[in-house]
Amino acid sequence: MEFLILGATDTVPAAIGNSLIQLLTFLVLLGALSYFVWKPLKKVMDEREQLIHSEIDDAEQRRMEAVKLKEENEAVLRETQAEISEMMDNAKQQAKKEQEAIIHDANTRANQMMEAAKADIEREKEKAIRDINDQVGDISVLIAEKMISKEINQQDQKDLVARYLQEAGGK
Repeated sequence: MEFLILGATDTVPAAIGNSLIQLLTFLVLLGALSYFVWKPLKKVMDEREQLIHSEIDDAEQRRMEAVKLKEENEAVLRETQAEISEMMDNAKQQAKKEQEAIIHDANTRANQMMEAAKADIEREKEKAIRDINDQVGDISVLIAEKMISKEINQQDQKDLVARYLQEAGGK
């Protein structure tokens, strides 16, 4: 049994040595993994994280720019609609002014035409009166000539005047 105990005593320092070797190997392996794998992996992960954060920031910036552009577009649209409305109002006012000017011109022309027609009527009336006066004068002269050339009684004179008036009316 001593052999077993002796073997057991021999194995404890060997087990401690093995454990130390395994611990040392584990630490070397851990150091090597840390240096060759963990640091590059951490670097890649950090770069990936920065890239993701950068893309998120860019996306947020683009979203803010899109909101700003949307607001600017809406403002431009409102301004354009206001300008169009103003132009329509101006066009309506201009059309109304032109309509009023056309109506005023038409009324002025109509009044001028009426005045001209009244003047023409008045001239024609005066001409007709002159013509009638001339005809009455001619008839009077004719009656006087007839009366002088022949002596007639009062009844013949009335018949003669009536006949000459009738002839003058036919002219």
